[in-house]
Amino acid sequence: MNQTELLALAQQYMADKALIVVVVLLVLGYFLKRTPRVQDWSIPWLLMLAGIVLACGILQAVTVESVVQGILAAGVASLTHQLWKQTTEKRESEQ
Repeated sequence: MNQTELLALAQQYMADKALIVVVVLLVLGYFLKRTPRVQDWSIPWLLMLAGIVLACGILQAVTVESVVQGILAAGVASLTHQLWKQTTEKRESEQ
């Protein structure tokens, strides 16, 4: 799956307003990863909770739809991070 397909998939299932949550979660995940006291296993859970809160705030409602949008945003952020990580590590090992 390349970046264009990932973006098309995200746009198909996510509200336009909720796409900014993905970017915020990517940045938040970057900082959480570099925080010594935060364990790696807890980062996806923290991102999911933050995604739900942010999506509810952006969509201005606490509904099932906004919760699902937050969970989707966390999933897309995690998938994007893993795609980037796996692609760059593979390229570095090939050199």
